[in-house]
Amino acid sequence: MNRYIPERIAGMKEYQPDTSNPEIKLDANESPFPTPERIEKLIKESVSFSDINRYPDPDMKELLDSYGKYIGASAARIVAGDGSDEMIALIINTFLCDGGKFLVCDPDFSMYTFYSDFSGCKTFRYSKENGTDIDFGKVLETVKREEIKLVMFSNPCNPTGVMAKREEVLDFVKLCPALVVVDEAYMEFAPDSQSVIDQTAVLDNLIVLKTVSKIGLAGLRCGFAISNTELAAALRKTKSPYNLNSVTQKAVSVAVDNFDEYRENIENIKKGVKQLFSGTVKYAAKLGFHLPESSANFIYMKFDRPEEAKKLYDYLKKYGISVRFSPGSLRVTAGTESENSSFLTAVSQYAAKFPENT
Repeated sequence: MNRYIPERIAGMKEYQPDTSNPEIKLDANESPFPTPERIEKLIKESVSFSDINRYPDPDMKELLDSYGKYIGASAARIVAGDGSDEMIALIINTFLCDGGKFLVCDPDFSMYTFYSDFSGCKTFRYSKENGTDIDFGKVLETVKREEIKLVMFSNPCNPTGVMAKREEVLDFVKLCPALVVVDEAYMEFAPDSQSVIDQTAVLDNLIVLKTVSKIGLAGLRCGFAISNTELAAALRKTKSPYNLNSVTQKAVSVAVDNFDEYRENIENIKKGVKQLFSGTVKYAAKLGFHLPESSANFIYMKFDRPEEAKKLYDYLKKYGISVRFSPGSLRVTAGTESENSSFLTAVSQYAAKFPENT
């Protein structure tokens, strides 16, 4: 090992997205739909290249005002950055810079522990009940027993799609002595929103993460942290001063100002999730997997025998279909109706190879 590379970094696994360019890409929780024509036209009219010789607006005034109107929060309570990823890293490095313990749920978004491992903080993992549900009472016990300083979880959950009730989340936050980050990246797809953003102004230990990546703007890389003004001010102190480029700031502002243009796509994605769920659940017993109801833009297949997940994953790849593989599970993003049908056809053909009594 190179003597200049810290042991902790040398031992980390590099995050490697699938770059194989499959025919049907259902692995990254992106929107399968192109930018609405009207939004594309407005962005082209609004983005100016005459000033890219200058640094972008460090205060992001236009962007934060636009997003604040959309979520009902003042710009002073919002911090924006290069996707939710930057916000996750920024929160961990800011609020655990003097040390302290970090708690995540398992399974949950892998980037939480990616950044906590990088920062070197001690991470505790709470294993969810049945692999999907958070027992907030048990989490609270762990927080108090281990003197946890920061808790982070997604709601709806990535990768399971399971959503905790708003009342449960708020009861936990109010009783929790730690800072709590609730990642609501997928809340737009929930059949009944359980968002807690409206409470960020009054609770001193709550931060909510949001992103525009899932609704159709993944390529612009823009995420938000919403909290009370004091927490937001602390994050602004520690972020890079020009962390979001001028083109992204302008384009996202335009898109958010015209968010209604995305609602049809969001509804179609919700229909796609139902299509995937109803078409896949019929093979659950035969192939040996559990399929929880999803409140996100994907479905989650948890296999009784972990090796079976890899077999189906490899089978799908042969047919040009890419899904997200994790040991023992597959996560399938809702695509277009045609893409979803291709996935379901492949699963049906795969299942046909197994005897009925399997």
